Amino acid sequence: SRVVGPFPIPQMQAAADPFPFPEGLRPQVDFWKKIFSEYSRNQVVIHDSRYLGVIYEIVDTSKARPQRENPVKAAREKYKQLLANLPWDTPQKMSKEERRIYSLFKDIPESPIFKKEDAENRVRSQRGHVESFKTGLTRSGKYLDTIKQIFAKYNLPEGLTYLPMIESGFDPLAVSHAGAAGIWQFMRRTGKHYHLTISDFADERRDPFLSSYAAARLLKDNYNELKSWPLAITAYNHGAKGLKRAVKQLGTSNIADIVRGYDGPRFEFASRNFYAEFLAALELGTQHAKYFGEIEFNEPLEVSQVKLPDYIAAETLEKYLEIPADDIRNLNPALNPSVFRPGKFIPKEYQLNVLRKHRNVLALKYEAIPVALRYDYIPPKKKHRVRKGQTLSEIARAHNSSMKAFMKLNGIRNPQRIRSGQLLKVPGEYISLDGGRVSQLESRSPLSSKRDQGGKGIRNPQHIRSGQWLKVPGEYVSLDGGRVSQFESRLPLFLKTKHRVRKGQTLMKIAKLYNTSAKAIVKFNAISNPQRIRAGQLLKIPEG
Repeated sequence: SRVVGPFPIPQMQAAADPFPFPEGLRPQVDFWKKIFSEYSRNQVVIHDSRYLGVIYEIVDTSKARPQRENPVKAAREKYKQLLANLPWDTPQKMSKEERRIYSLFKDIPESPIFKKEDAENRVRSQRGHVESFKTGLTRSGKYLDTIKQIFAKYNLPEGLTYLPMIESGFDPLAVSHAGAAGIWQFMRRTGKHYHLTISDFADERRDPFLSSYAAARLLKDNYNELKSWPLAITAYNHGAKGLKRAVKQLGTSNIADIVRGYDGPRFEFASRNFYAEFLAALELGTQHAKYFGEIEFNEPLEVSQVKLPDYIAAETLEKYLEIPADDIRNLNPALNPSVFRPGKFIPKEYQLNVLRKHRNVLALKYEAIPVALRYDYIPPKKKHRVRKGQTLSEIARAHNSSMKAFMKLNGIRNPQRIRSGQLLKVPGEYISLDGGRVSQLESRSPLSSKRDQGGKGIRNPQHIRSGQWLKVPGEYVSLDGGRVSQFESRLPLFLKTKHRVRKGQTLMKIAKLYNTSAKAIVKFNAISNPQRIRAGQLLKIPEG
């Protein structure tokens, strides 16, 4: 890690400031600056949810209290009760504590929709974030330089790159209670709309760089619709349609007027305060030395993407690229944890993040990975619903697998503990069509030389049939003699269909018909000369 900063603030004329600071939002901005820079996680602010300058009490939760006592809840109830009974029209009859509360509202103008007398319904608590904000600043060092470059490509104001400070603290693995994910907190629907892949293999909302491209496009779209950065930023939380509705209803695009006067659907605390939070985070981030002293930022993460040409196991990359699995995880937070389990794969065509300085070396190392460990095809997942009275060994036999493989894949410690109705994942068989390589990666058992000697050979490769089980002795696959692995397994050949060759057809044309490759058909049918296929010949077409 290193010490950097302060971050440069873009020089521009005040009139051209894309992020105006309306005086009407000063109480909100000051409130969030205190939350981010003064109050710790052990301090909870009891305040008015509309008038953030009205702070009733700071509750210190670090103090020892009787078990089961909730000091924050007790404080909220205390002030709700006080406000409910406050004689607003007769301050001379108030107690000392009541006068203190009354004085908090003396300079606050009422609005037609928010009355002082309703204050009992607006008592809210907010925990301090100084520790998490400083952690977010430290973490931002990894990503901020690259995100600024991305936003510059879209001609966006540089200050927008501080939005993740209030969304996630620059944590790629952050997930909200509503299901928003990544440093930019995209919901699934929005992420997919901006072309982020969300699948069983990966969730690109968690990729800090791909999601930054998506965020840049979303913010630019918001601005193009609303013509105002305060509104575009608020729309990042509330949606552009909602902000357009607010502008139309109030007849103004002034963010302070909208925050004060708009009472539309879902325009609640988070949306009302989003721009104020952003202004607070922008000031604290660009002037961090003033508020926090010296910050030790993480080193900038300089990555390049390598497009994987195959399905490949993380453990294979770890071994042959000499990258620890934890480094692969850390550089690729979009990958789902399941792809790192034994027998699982990082998907083909996935853009793998690697350190830029290692890119060329890793590309060469990848080419050295044995072809038998690189897969073009993975069959569909299968699952088995346990029926009453079934044992794990019976289920394993029914699926031509082993009890050990089922236990490993499903995380079963005690095979006696499976229950009726339980859904088990079935260990799968994998076929790599590139070169006809086959292997079964989820039910491995060590091979002994004696068992190797008992294997039966295939005299005629044309006589194998769909669904036939092949015994793989040691390191060699029975179809082409190619090296596979140090394990023995039984493998089904997956047949998609059969095709009768018509006059003038080539293997290439046939392969295109079935979305496969000519090489796969050659290997699947043990064709020695691809130029020698003849009209009327029946070819087996492999899946994939």
